[in-house]
Amino acid sequence: MIIGQNFRCGFYDIAPAERMDAIRRAGFDAVMFWWGDEFDSTDGNKHMRMRLAIKNGLQVNTLHFPSTCADKLWRKELCEGYADEMIDALYDCAKYGAENLVVHTTRKLITPPYNEDGLNAMGRAVTEAEKLGVNIALENTRFPAYNAYLYDNIRSPRLTLCYDTGHEHCYTKDKNILDLFGDKLSTTHIHDNDGTSDQHHLIGEGNIDFAPILDKLKKLGVKYYNLESYCDEKSIYYGKCSLSRFLALSYGTITGLLTDSDRVFSLRG
Repeated sequence: MIIGQNFRCGFYDIAPAERMDAIRRAGFDAVMFWWGDEFDSTDGNKHMRMRLAIKNGLQVNTLHFPSTCADKLWRKELCEGYADEMIDALYDCAKYGAENLVVHTTRKLITPPYNEDGLNAMGRAVTEAEKLGVNIALENTRFPAYNAYLYDNIRSPRLTLCYDTGHEHCYTKDKNILDLFGDKLSTTHIHDNDGTSDQHHLIGEGNIDFAPILDKLKKLGVKYYNLESYCDEKSIYYGKCSLSRFLALSYGTITGLLTDSDRVFSLRG
């Protein structure tokens, strides 16, 4: 198994090179990137980040396609241009050896009905993904029916699932995403919350029962466990924890649970 940490986890006053080095020193095998330019002012250019990861010996198995305009997929006048942007990102994945491009199927509560125009646009992107040997990993968000629509109509081993623990817990408690789509699983976003909102906490800050989730992930044979937790204003560690301490907690909780499903962590101790 490969244990990864989301690069954009907080501590934005620390230079990107120092943050990357800290991720490596904490023990992580991999780092996960947002593949857009929205955060360049704090995180640096995406290609520069990739070079830093390579320099530090960190794998990059998952790139996150920007979700800020995900509704474009279902808008007739915008969906083909959106597919072109996805395809450009797929070529970057292939260039750098990243197996998964994570894509949202909806944007927050902005949900144009899923439709054939969006289906055809995604189908074109999937065709390119097949040629490149890269996955388009659809993330579970608020509305898994959009994922189901694409899976039902595009039968391709390159159209996969990025399973997000936090999204399931706060948005779709009545559904079991791994039961619905687990056969398509290729990568993960792992973080905690208290069930009321998408807080992106460290494991143990919220109330998700991770032991059965991780047992199921192991049974499904997923390789990539990517932590997507943030040390931001919502976290109990914000302003009280160094970057190295935060990363040590992030790494320790996931590796401990993967080693011993019954282990109980007291993060506040």
